[in-house]
Amino acid sequence: MLARGDTEFSGRELHRALGHSSHTGVRRCLERLVAVGIVLERSAGNALLYRLNRDHLAAPLIEALATLRLQLFERLRETVAAWEIRPTLAAVFGSVARGDGGTDSDLDIFLVRPTGIGEDDPVWRDQVIALEQAASAWTGNDARSLEYSQSELPRLQREEPVIAEIAADGIVLAGNLRDLRPTATKSR
Repeated sequence: MLARGDTEFSGRELHRALGHSSHTGVRRCLERLVAVGIVLERSAGNALLYRLNRDHLAAPLIEALATLRLQLFERLRETVAAWEIRPTLAAVFGSVARGDGGTDSDLDIFLVRPTGIGEDDPVWRDQVIALEQAASAWTGNDARSLEYSQSELPRLQREEPVIAEIAADGIVLAGNLRDLRPTATKSR
């Protein structure tokens, strides 16, 4: 939170934003970070406000760590863009896309094969396997693809709830999530 902008936050605001942490744990963590100079503390009435000390030697490293998720999406986009057979749509979905994934979360990747490319096409299959292996190596999470052909999309839009989830929360790597919406709403 502190690395994402040059904004001050109260301990209570940080606790709310983190959601799952205890207020006492957040306060103790902030005290330690202030003690080593990574975080600056300022009194504002009855509250203490905190912000990242951007002059600290560790600040650039902390900022880099704070953007790991965005770096992952960019690396995935670059990889898919270099494919010999490009998907008509590729997106990250699930907990990683929503930003609430953990160390045991899968990295879910949705892929739509172009018309005329079978799931057993050797070039396509090698690309998918290489992407899953690379993404797993980059993150430490198990990367798994959910893959369909372009011709299957109309049926999937009617029958598969995961398609609505991808359309709502997916992070696009290639193509456009509008392609997942039912035909009646595409013209809007």
